Amino acid sequence: MNWSNRKSVLLTKACIWLFIAGYLLVLLFCPLLMRNFVRFSYTASRIDYHLFLVTIYACALPIGVILFLLNRLIAAIGCGRIFTSENILRLRLISWMCGITGLLCLFSMLYYLFWGIIGGCMVFMCLLIRVIKNVFVRAKELKDENDFTI
Repeated sequence: MNWSNRKSVLLTKACIWLFIAGYLLVLLFCPLLMRNFVRFSYTASRIDYHLFLVTIYACALPIGVILFLLNRLIAAIGCGRIFTSENILRLRLISWMCGITGLLCLFSMLYYLFWGIIGGCMVFMCLLIRVIKNVFVRAKELKDENDFTI
């Protein structure tokens, strides 16, 4: 099979839409899922499931923003608009949303220690996205400089 940039972008779009579907299902069924999780989990059996709901719904907004921005970013990349100010802004916002989600999860360690794993991963993702954003900034500078060269 011959893999192309176009196919890669389509695969990424499909994955983003699968995540959006999963995100919406989790938001819809979150109370039921958390009640059952607390009921059947040894580590969470003494914790009020409402605390889990607060954490998940608090993280829902930044994660929704991340999914929206990822969708816009891959659409722009698919159209050939890569090293643009808009994409740099998208990456900056995605990194901030990862950081906010990470901090919310780290704060939720006060009642359930395992939130720390998700929080640590999200803070690490914030760092990775910041590095990629900085690469985009430098690439845009080089592109702009190249565009003005005769």
